[in-house]
Amino acid sequence: MMKRAISLILSVVLLLGLSACGSPKTAQSEPAVTGTLVDDSAYVYQPGAEDPAAPQGNGTLIAFAADSSGVESGPNAGAWRGVETFAENYGFTAQNFVAEDASYEATLAALRQAAESGAPLVVCRGETMGAALYEVQNNYPTVSYLLLESEPHSVDYVSYSTAANVHCILFQEEQAGYLAGYATVMEGFTSVGFLGGEQLPGNVRYCTGFLQGVDQAAEVQGTDVYVRIWFCNRSEPGEEITEKVMNWFANGAGMVFTCGELVQSSVDASGGSNCIISAGWDASGLSDAILSSAVLNRSAIVQKALYSFFSDGHEAWGAKNAGVTTQVGYSDDAVALATADWRFHRFSQAEYERVYEQLRSSTLKVERYSDTSSLPELPNVVLDIQ
Repeated sequence: MMKRAISLILSVVLLLGLSACGSPKTAQSEPAVTGTLVDDSAYVYQPGAEDPAAPQGNGTLIAFAADSSGVESGPNAGAWRGVETFAENYGFTAQNFVAEDASYEATLAALRQAAESGAPLVVCRGETMGAALYEVQNNYPTVSYLLLESEPHSVDYVSYSTAANVHCILFQEEQAGYLAGYATVMEGFTSVGFLGGEQLPGNVRYCTGFLQGVDQAAEVQGTDVYVRIWFCNRSEPGEEITEKVMNWFANGAGMVFTCGELVQSSVDASGGSNCIISAGWDASGLSDAILSSAVLNRSAIVQKALYSFFSDGHEAWGAKNAGVTTQVGYSDDAVALATADWRFHRFSQAEYERVYEQLRSSTLKVERYSDTSSLPELPNVVLDIQ
């Protein structure tokens, strides 16, 4: 019924608002998750019987280049944790190089430092690093790179080029968004908000996946769901974002879907009485108002990629991965809802696991949209695009 174009952003927020987040949980007769889903915070890669022999690091350095947000929290933290965990388990050394500020020049300098560190492999993530790697990749031909969540591109996104010493991994954010949207409606919310930041393909996928999950759960519940969508950018003051979220809550939206720097604005606006699902990384420690997080399991994916790179003594990408971009999602345990602090009242972990297995086996489908030219058919969703 509804087919509309969306513009999206680097950060995403979901405001949900029919029931208070602080209310007691209802009794659940179903068992908790059985353990088939990855807990990225504690994940340690276990090679299978058909995997090549385990690498022997002998102190070899693995470098991690990060933007100015650092490695202590946020999306970089999971990727860095993967590097550290792999290094510890297989005898490597891990070192990070963090940009001094948020500028492209500082990000480029951090990546160059990592490339000149003596490490045979540099791990990095994000769109700014993608732009920096576009310039650096051919300057250090003996250095290999693992780039997450981007591909080497010019600063203006006009030109893309991936050298043979680079392997890129893109997450299927639409699948993580679907889980958030499905859980939102199954929890009982019928009026929700989606708040995003900069218009980037990954954020488009979060949003369109979220809408598909909302629509599917609304069909199951036999209801219509009102979704208000608002996009902002990094130049908008945090006070303005907080005010917008407060207005949403005051007018009936009880849940917001968000990630990045917009998470804190949503938490501030919620006052603990409304609900938030964060996107991209587990932000549950920021507030009890955060029901869950639609996460990308960066640590698990990094560990798997590092094992592939270094196994059998290799120090270059093989033909399967050299200059290649791969996409990871349900079948790779690459996306999930964080379960360590499960704060849903009606949507149980057992029901979540059942839905996940349906997605993993392709019983349920999630379409991938990376631009803003179209949206899926949403017969159970009423869209209000601000």
